[in-house]
Amino acid sequence: MSKKVIGYCRVSTTIQMEKDNSIKNQTKQIRDYCKRFDLELVDVFIDEGISGLKSNRDGLNQLLDIVNRGNIDGVVVYSLSRLGRKLSNVIEWIELLLKKDIDFFSIKENFNVNEIYGKLMLQILGSLNEFEVNVLGERIKDVKQFKKSNKEVYCGNILYGMYKRGDRLIKNPYELKTLKLIKKLREKENLSYQKISNYLNSNNIPSKQKCQWYPSSVRSVLNNEVLNLI
Repeated sequence: MSKKVIGYCRVSTTIQMEKDNSIKNQTKQIRDYCKRFDLELVDVFIDEGISGLKSNRDGLNQLLDIVNRGNIDGVVVYSLSRLGRKLSNVIEWIELLLKKDIDFFSIKENFNVNEIYGKLMLQILGSLNEFEVNVLGERIKDVKQFKKSNKEVYCGNILYGMYKRGDRLIKNPYELKTLKLIKKLREKENLSYQKISNYLNSNNIPSKQKCQWYPSSVRSVLNNEVLNLI
């Protein structure tokens, strides 16, 4: 019996006109791949004109919802860069698939998590991500410390638990209360990121962007420095 898979395609505003990365070409590559390896392609989700640096995308969110429900056997993309441009996010999404026993295929890189090469590549990506994070952390540490000492905004995106007033960061009481709840659910009740996101969504507690919570966004707010304020 053929495995049921879902395809995912994405183009950003800067590469929409490039032939190799067009939605039409990506879809064709995915369909051809599925026929060649006897995979049943049940749907293809698309994000058009969306940067790969954004983790909150309609097509990707729909894909992740189906993944969380466990209704498919695999996910196919034309290349890893279509899934995302931020290495940490790409690794997180692939690891989510592995935890749910869902296959992942990247056509351009000939990446299959069930094969030795795919497993090795995933380990290499993890090491590169760790190196990237450490280097970036060292570069911005001094700048952040200087701005923090002057109570100035020190990041592009305002951290959960704070809001911006001019060039100053001010505590957000409602978000700090939610952050305290998330910390309790994680540390005292030992809930997974997935279960915490489900709890927040079912209780209509909005995220920073007033949208749905995902395991990645829960982990992100738990790792930010605002936790020192509660």
